Amino acid sequence: MKYFILLIPILFFSCSIQPEELEEQKPFLKKFIPILDGKKGDWANLETPIIFEDKLIYFITDTESAEGWITAYDKESLDILWTWNDAFETYGAGAQGFGVDSYAYDGILCITQSNLTYGIDIATGKTLWHQRADSGYSSVKGFEDQIFKVTWEEFTSDASIRKASVYDGTWEEIVSIQQIDSFHVRYFNPVAFNSAGDEYLSFVLQKTNNELNRKINFLNLYSLTSNELIWTSDTIPTNASNGNGAPGVVTFYYGQLLLGSKALYSYNFEDGSLEWWKYYGNSFSSLTNLPVAHNGKLYANNESHFLVAVDVHTGEELFNVGSGGSCSQIQIYNGNVYETSWATSKFLGFDANTGKKLYDIDSPFAERFGENEFLRFEHILAIDPDTGLAYTSDSKHLLVYEFE
Repeated sequence: MKYFILLIPILFFSCSIQPEELEEQKPFLKKFIPILDGKKGDWANLETPIIFEDKLIYFITDTESAEGWITAYDKESLDILWTWNDAFETYGAGAQGFGVDSYAYDGILCITQSNLTYGIDIATGKTLWHQRADSGYSSVKGFEDQIFKVTWEEFTSDASIRKASVYDGTWEEIVSIQQIDSFHVRYFNPVAFNSAGDEYLSFVLQKTNNELNRKINFLNLYSLTSNELIWTSDTIPTNASNGNGAPGVVTFYYGQLLLGSKALYSYNFEDGSLEWWKYYGNSFSSLTNLPVAHNGKLYANNESHFLVAVDVHTGEELFNVGSGGSCSQIQIYNGNVYETSWATSKFLGFDANTGKKLYDIDSPFAERFGENEFLRFEHILAIDPDTGLAYTSDSKHLLVYEFE
């Protein structure tokens, strides 16, 4: 029996929701609008928004109905330009169509969730292409006009990394591995970058034996220019005897490959040798809050509620200050470091050189008791590099902050 899927885009154009007036002054809050108008639930889960030209793109899931959709706003007026929910309309509850990672390039928004991948026209909100794999898990990363995903097949221990063009989403396998011993194999966190005119992909290979409660992790460098594996590092060290604490997410910074998990690491780009590592405990890496390298410093927020900056070349700690847990992706703008914390419901700002706390803002509509008790800052944040406006949410509102 054959089944046919009818894909019906649901689009709403130029819908105006006027920013609400504040009953009382909220520090630095410029404007806000509701994000769940007409939906079933009172709360939403959100992923990190994307700012693309004049558009602000939010990824929203209604917690009650599990409906997931993407809304594009005019970043100045906050008028709704379009809303996309093809994945939910096609595949039903749970198929939001987007995961933690999305990528925008040349007017195309690339999103993925599990075995679904979409390319969306940012100007119109229409689906340009759509791929559905038979099985497997994937997360998408982007570099120029290419996207990359890690996939492992269900009921097997085989894994691969694939690439596709943002223009058609046709996947091509570039790296693969099969289990050859008692250790299961997985790839993690592919990051593509350019160095000296050549293109590379760095990623972590993890080998796991559940019976032995043992994990072994290796950093890899692959040339996208010559299509060959350049090197595999020695085992990534951890303080845990069973190898827990790695992998981290890779950041390329001027000849160094930087990682962060329970420790911070620097590997030499040329030969994969470990230059330095510093153990802190707990975790520096979550799907929403990755270490950031900027102006010779590596900034990382630990789930033990502190923000640390270290010298990227030596690992020397430059400052260590109290922050929060379950934080947004670190944003750096005009000499300051910003993040929101769900655990403490704070919007925090620090001097990027000294770590001095400059801003400590409570969620604007949270109440100590009552129906708004859980209106915490979501762990999402994007700052417009052109205007400095900061966009976040408290699960019920789109919030816009202006600090300078």
